[in-house]
Amino acid sequence: MFFCLLFFQIAFGQITSIRCYSCTTMDADQLLNDVQDPNWRRWLENLRYVPQTEHCNDYFRVIPELALRSGVKSQECDNGVCMKMWFKEKQGKSQVWRSCIPNGKLQIRADCTRISSSLGDLEVCTCDSNLCNSFTPLKPSFTTLFIYFLCIILFARL
Repeated sequence: MFFCLLFFQIAFGQITSIRCYSCTTMDADQLLNDVQDPNWRRWLENLRYVPQTEHCNDYFRVIPELALRSGVKSQECDNGVCMKMWFKEKQGKSQVWRSCIPNGKLQIRADCTRISSSLGDLEVCTCDSNLCNSFTPLKPSFTTLFIYFLCIILFARL
């Protein structure tokens, strides 16, 4: 009976799975010592289980074989979304955390949010396709799209 239910959930899209890059440049113990808020601490505890490597930095590029050979892991993300979190302090030091947010597909949409303060910048991006958390996607503005479509129309008339 269990296998029949599992089959129907998979067949009809109830359970979907993607793979996400999993790595960080952050020292989990140091970060947890600095964070006092219990809600943030509970969430940041997950950082302890992510491989720490400088190859996870924000200059990480989409060459999966090289990334995966340099200490970056890929993990199964059941019914979830991939996440990339980037911190940049005003002094210029930046940190990155790439991971999966399991069971978040229905609650979290693919998007980027950036927050700036006197301490630095924070950007969190989520996405929902395989290994999509390798870089921050560039989103074209409305003006860029308008010019692009205008060029297509003009060239189609020539």
